[in-house]
Amino acid sequence: MARITVRNLEDHVMRRLRERGAARGVSMEQEARDVLAASVGLPTTKGFDRTGLASGEKPKDQSIARMQE
Repeated sequence: MARITVRNLEDHVMRRLRERGAARGVSMEQEARDVLAASVGLPTTKGFDRTGLASGEKPKDQSIARMQE
């Protein structure tokens, strides 16, 4: 498996990844892997769609909502 280091990631992004992971019962690292996989159209552990949202999760941003249409 490959590794990636993301520098200068803003605190609120880390916090949101941690929150989303906890809500889904996965680690922050697994959440990040799933978001990255979904963003390039690959299957994930818990059913993300192409916007990076878990199945049934409502987008908070209108640009993401448009991606789902």
